Amino acid sequence: MTVRFEELTLHYQPQYFADGSRMAAVEALLRVLKPTPRLMRPGDVLAHFSDPADAERLDYWVFRRACADAVAWPGLTVSINLSADRFRDPVLVDRLVAICDEVGIGHDRVEIEIVESAYIGDFDAALATIERLRAVGFRIALDDFGTGYSSLSYLLRLPVDKLKIDKCFIDDIGSMRAVAIVQSVIALARALGLRVTAEGVETEAQRRFLKAAGCHYLQGWLFSKAVAPEEIGHLLAAERPAVPVRPPA
Repeated sequence: MTVRFEELTLHYQPQYFADGSRMAAVEALLRVLKPTPRLMRPGDVLAHFSDPADAERLDYWVFRRACADAVAWPGLTVSINLSADRFRDPVLVDRLVAICDEVGIGHDRVEIEIVESAYIGDFDAALATIERLRAVGFRIALDDFGTGYSSLSYLLRLPVDKLKIDKCFIDDIGSMRAVAIVQSVIALARALGLRVTAEGVETEAQRRFLKAAGCHYLQGWLFSKAVAPEEIGHLLAAERPAVPVRPPA
């Protein structure tokens, strides 16, 4: 099967404040429209492209599309994953700033995700890029925290704003080992002044535990699956009160 750019679209999974009262952000996720609609990771999509330059094209296509969609959702942060190679690109910051200015979204509403398990080749170059991104207002999140081999090293060296705890740890809540790990990660993140999002939240018991543990944001099917852009507007319209609620300190 061959996938073309015109067959791609984005869906968005909401992230809610830990009390479940309000949507705080959305994560952009790729969906392939044909032959049947399904979610795919960027790496899976790229497997269907023959030109290596398509990795770069896909990153910027996703970034532009997500920022343009998010303009319709004032007050929400849009979270966008970029491949690790992109952080070595010396023109990345200028290109992302230009896209945001063109579509009309503030840099502070855009969160760029780094997958913790991804290999960052030239770490010094990536670090310089991340520092420049933060300097112009973008937020940086470390995604899938705990699934790679460099978690604490990344925390020590990378200037990130948020950790995202991988679903595999949330699935195992109920075991003492998983509870201890999740509580420790949240405590560590808060001690470093970082926000925390838990992915894959599917039960009310998980929500209560994560809220009590100090997690700031929750994402998962307990709240919503990934939905088409217009559905985000419907979810926001159904929320009350209309005044945005600040996350807990």
